[in-house]
Order: sequence, then structure tokens, then C-alpha cells
Amino acid sequence: MSESDLDVKKSKKQSPSLKARALRLLSMREYSRKGLEAKLTELAARQVKGDSESSKEKDPLAEKALSIQILEVLDDFEKRGWLSDERFAQALVRRRGERFGVRKIQDELERAGVGSQESAELLKSLKETEFERAKALWLRKFGVVAQEQKERARQYRFLASKGFSSEVISRVVAGRSA
Repeated sequence: MSESDLDVKKSKKQSPSLKARALRLLSMREYSRKGLEAKLTELAARQVKGDSESSKEKDPLAEKALSIQILEVLDDFEKRGWLSDERFAQALVRRRGERFGVRKIQDELERAGVGSQESAELLKSLKETEFERAKALWLRKFGVVAQEQKERARQYRFLASKGFSSEVISRVVAGRSA
């Protein structure tokens, strides 16, 4: 084999398989099934687009085959225990729980495709500590009870944007304890 043949082989680097990509993504962080499916679909579409710059038409059969392949990989990963919506939900709650309220975390879980069964117990435990978490966040950000209505409204909006319930926000902003 000549050097030019080796150069051609090096330049036509084979892309990693779908399974390898999924495993690499999961090694970096937890994903929900829906989230990993979307990410793999996006990566595969980008690769197909790069491979066939000249062809502008989409091949519906190829898309269907890719979709089936992705579902097979996801099923395999779930069977092996590498992909778990419950583990994803736990990681999300741990990561976001300190700074956000139940409502915002629940919305994120729903957007990620995590079922209500997996998240119900986690959200229940979050609800029990919502006042303490809101108070800690409020103390870090503001620290003092507002004397003017305008400042109270600003503090209220801040906590509301973080997904805390109005009952909890009212108690925190007024300076009342649990």
C-alpha cells in the first residue's frame, strides 16, 4: 500500500456507531430516554447532512430505519441498566433542587419525558423542604425583609421565577418562619 492510499483511508475516518455515540453521551451525564433519543436523532441527522451535502432530498426509508435503530439502542441500554428515567430524575433533583422550586423542577421533568410515577416520590420530598430551600435562596440573594412594596414585589417575582409556590413565597418575603 502506498502512502497516498493510507492518506485517503485516514481522511475517510469512520464515524462512531450509534451505540458508541449513545454510550459516550451517557458517560458524560444522565439523560432521560426522550432526551437521549432527541440527541441521537440530532447527531445522526447532522452526520447524514454532512455525508450527503449534494443531495437535498430526505429519504423517508432511511429516516425510518434510523429511528428504529435508535429505539433498539435505547431498549438495549434500558435492559442493561445504563439508561434510566428514574436515575435521570434523581440527578436532576439533586442538581437543581437547591436553587429551584417544585413547580419548575416538575416542568423540567415533564419536558424530559419522565413519567409522573418516577417523579412523584422525588417531588414529594422536595415539597417538604420547599420553604427551607426558598428561605436559603432568599437569604443569599436579599437577606433582609423589604420595607417598601416595590422591593417586596421584586423579591416575590424572583422567587416565583425560580418555581416556588405562592404560599411559600409569601411567608419568606414577609419574614415569617415555617
